[in-house]
Amino acid sequence: MITIKTKNEIDLMHESGKLLASCHKEIAKMIKPGITTQEINTFVEMYLKKHGATSEQKDYNGYPYAICASVNDEMCHAFPADVPLTEGDIVTIDMVVNLNGGLSDSAWTYRVGKVSDEAEKLLLVAENALYKGVDQAVIV
Repeated sequence: MITIKTKNEIDLMHESGKLLASCHKEIAKMIKPGITTQEINTFVEMYLKKHGATSEQKDYNGYPYAICASVNDEMCHAFPADVPLTEGDIVTIDMVVNLNGGLSDSAWTYRVGKVSDEAEKLLLVAENALYKGVDQAVIV
């Protein structure tokens, strides 16, 4: 079912989305060999709190984290872990931000250092597919 949003609801979602994007950009600066996804989770919790927002997924049906973090071929929506990322990993960080009732949800995939040619091809094909889908979107 599609719920038609009011202008105010859309504005709240827009502001939440801007915060979500800025958080992902800060995460991008942190991604390097040796960092753990649990450290990224802790950063996200502090970042959202500093900006007056919360993680919508934390405590949802008992989920204990602010992010989902999937490394390499782990299943989507894996738990953050205390395992250090290594050169060549790819890691997807997924989060839902609640800012003043406006929700935004986004998953970004990051390269940890230099990735293999196969991983690079996968990332580029996925990114191109995303933009082709966006180009086909229809606003009614």
